[in-house]
Amino acid sequence: MSDEAIRGHEAVMAATFELLRSFPIPPGVNLQLPPPSTKTLDMQFEEYVPGKSLTATVTVSQQYANAVGLLQGGFLSAMVDDLFGALSYLTARGPTTSLEMVTQYMRPAFPGERLRLHATVRKAGRQAIFLAAEARNGADKLVATATCTLQVLPVPAP
Repeated sequence: MSDEAIRGHEAVMAATFELLRSFPIPPGVNLQLPPPSTKTLDMQFEEYVPGKSLTATVTVSQQYANAVGLLQGGFLSAMVDDLFGALSYLTARGPTTSLEMVTQYMRPAFPGERLRLHATVRKAGRQAIFLAAEARNGADKLVATATCTLQVLPVPAP
C-alpha cells in the first residue's frame, strides 16, 4: 500500500466527486455519482493511489448467473469496465472513452463470492491511457485479467 493512497469507499468517492465537480458539465447533463452502473453492481471502492491504481470489491449477485449458475462473463467484464472508467477519469483528470477492452477468463466465479478487482495504469498519455486489471476471488485465485485502451477526451473551456 502506498502512503498517498486514499482508502475506503467513501473517501475514494469524495475524491472522485471533487475532481468531477471541477469539470465543465454540458447543459442538460445530470452528473450521477456514483454512476448507476456502480450502484447496480454494488461495487465498493477500497483504495485509490493517484496516477497508479484503483481497487474495488464486489459480491457476485445471483442475478448475474448464467444457465449453469456461474457468473456470466459479460457481467465480470462490466465490473472491470466500471473500474477502468473510474480510474481513467481520475488519471486523465477529465473524461475518457474506451477504445477497446479485452478480458481473459481463468476460472469461474460463483454467486455470493466476493471478488477483489485491482486496476493499474500501464501508461498515461495526453491522448490515450492504457490500463490493466485482475479479478481475484476470496482465496486470492485469479479469476480474470483484462486490458483496456481509453481515449482522453478534450474538456471544453468554460
